[in-house]
Amino acid sequence: MAEDEETATARYIAGNVSTQLMLKTLFEMIATMADDPDKYRSDVRKKLLELADAMPLASMPAAREKKVRDFVKQTVGNLLINQLPN
Repeated sequence: MAEDEETATARYIAGNVSTQLMLKTLFEMIATMADDPDKYRSDVRKKLLELADAMPLASMPAAREKKVRDFVKQTVGNLLINQLPN
C-alpha cells in the first residue's frame, strides 16, 4: 500500500534530520581530537561552504539550483556551529 503524502513527507524529513544528526556527531567527535576544535570547525565549515557554491549539480532551472545551494549552506551552517564549552 502506498504511503499518503503526509507520511511520505514526514519520512523524508526524518531521514534528512537523522543524517544531519549523524554528521553533527561525527564532526564533533573529530573536532574534539583536534588541537583547536573551534578552528577545525571553522576551517571545515568554510571549505564546505565554498564547495556548496562550486559543486556540479544535475541540470535544473537556475532558481531551483540557487535554492538547493542555499539549503546546502544552511545545513552546513547548522552542522558546524562553534560552541562555547559549558
